[in-house]
Amino acid sequence: MPESKSATWCNPLAEFRVLRDGGATGVEPQRGVVDEAGNQADFDRFFEGAWSRLQGQAYVLTGSRELAQDLTQEALLQAWRNWDRVSALDSPEGWTRRILHNLCIASWRKSLRRQPKQDARDHDQIPEPHAEIAQAMRSLPVNQARALLLHDGVGMTVAEVAADMDVPEGTVKSWLSRSRKVVAARLRELDQDDARR
Repeated sequence: MPESKSATWCNPLAEFRVLRDGGATGVEPQRGVVDEAGNQADFDRFFEGAWSRLQGQAYVLTGSRELAQDLTQEALLQAWRNWDRVSALDSPEGWTRRILHNLCIASWRKSLRRQPKQDARDHDQIPEPHAEIAQAMRSLPVNQARALLLHDGVGMTVAEVAADMDVPEGTVKSWLSRSRKVVAARLRELDQDDARR
């Protein structure tokens, strides 16, 4: 029995293949090294293992499931186009995570440029708890915020975060401890501000 269209679009790998191969868009298929080297099965295993973690990271950064899915697909498409080089790395997922992080930041900056100044701080489209956490995390140094996102948001272990950020595990533990205290204090301040209103 042929696979229904709705079933195809509910399967991230099937959806990615349609996107990569030009699908319903009529766009010329994206040809990458995976086709030439015959590493499609390796890339598919990588995709299936990394998809949900990457999409989780994108969601934490964007607050939008749809945008998170789109940016995750774009990051994986870049990994696919460069698979001969990416697959040789110690952490193909780490490379893809960095690409995804950059895509999320670029998307955020682009959306700020499109919004009129008075709407730039409008949080109506982002769920309230997500906006408060994002606001609290902005008070952190960049490395502490990234470590907290990777560990608590994406679910990586301390060792994985340390390897990804190229720092000792003790440094990651210290950053996590400090950042959790700062975020908790900032969230308490935000709650108190809301209670006063």
